Amino acid sequence: MRHFMSIALVLFTALSLSTGTAHAKCNQSTASQADRDLWNTHGCWQEFFLWQYQAYDMSESDWGGRGWDDACNVNKEYPKHWNAAYLLTYSLQDNLSFSFHGTDDYRGTAERWDNSYHDDIYHAPTDDSSIFGSWSYHFFGSNEVDTSCLLYDPNLRPNANPGSRGGDFEHEGWHGWMDLYDWDNGSCGGHRCGPLGACSASGCDYFYFHGIGAYAFGAMWENDGTANRFHSPNQVQVEYLCDVADFPQWWIPNSVRLAAQADANQRASQRFINGPGYFCGSPRPW
Repeated sequence: MRHFMSIALVLFTALSLSTGTAHAKCNQSTASQADRDLWNTHGCWQEFFLWQYQAYDMSESDWGGRGWDDACNVNKEYPKHWNAAYLLTYSLQDNLSFSFHGTDDYRGTAERWDNSYHDDIYHAPTDDSSIFGSWSYHFFGSNEVDTSCLLYDPNLRPNANPGSRGGDFEHEGWHGWMDLYDWDNGSCGGHRCGPLGACSASGCDYFYFHGIGAYAFGAMWENDGTANRFHSPNQVQVEYLCDVADFPQWWIPNSVRLAAQADANQRASQRFINGPGYFCGSPRPW
C-alpha cells in the first residue's frame, strides 16, 4: 500500500517564505542573464520545444498567458521552462570518471513518462511564491510537478535561471520516485521537519554519499533500502546542479554554470541533516 493516499497530496520543496501569500500571475517581462545566454546558444529551436511540451506533458490550459503562444520570447514562463529542459537534455558531458549521473538519469526523473523513476507526471506553473516547486499525487491520472514564479522571475530570486529550474524538475520528480517505491521521506512536505542537525531549513534531507561510478548511467533509480545506495530529493538536485556547473559541454555559458553552482552550494549548506553535502568544485571522485 502506498504511503500517499490523498487525491492530491502536495509535497513542497523545503522553503517557507511567508504565510497567506497572495497568488498572482508571474512577471512575464524579464529574464535572467543565464536564461538569455543559454537562449542565445539555440536561438529558439522550434523542433525542440515542439517535442518538449509533449515530453513534459504541458498544456495550454496550464500555460496559457505564460508564453504558450509566444514560445520564442525568453521573458515568458513557458519558454523559460523549455529553456531549462534544453539545458537538462543537452548540457552534460556524461563523463564516466567525474559525473555523478548521466543525462538518461536526469531526463528519466524530469520527463513525463511512466518509467523506473516515477509514474506518469505532467508539468504546470504555480503562482504560490512561498515555494520553489511541488509534487502532487493524483489518485486518477498523472501526478503533478509544479514550478513557481521564484524559478522564473529574476526580480524575486536568483534561482530564476535554467539550471535551478531544471534542478527543481529533479527535486520534484524525485518525490515521484519516493512515491513509486513507497519511501516515506518525512512529514514536512516529503522531508524531515527542521531545523535538524546541520540543516537550517524547515524541511531537511540526508545526503547519502556515494562514489563516482557507483551508479551506471541510467541506474540512479536503483536502491537497496540502505544508506549505501539511496538518494534524497535535495541530493538529486545538488548532484544535477554540480554536474551542470562542473562538467557541462564546452558551449554552456559561464553564467549558467555559476548560477547552478551558487544554488547547489547554498542548498548543500542548508538542507542536509548530515551536511554540508557535496559542494560544486570539490574534488571528484571520492
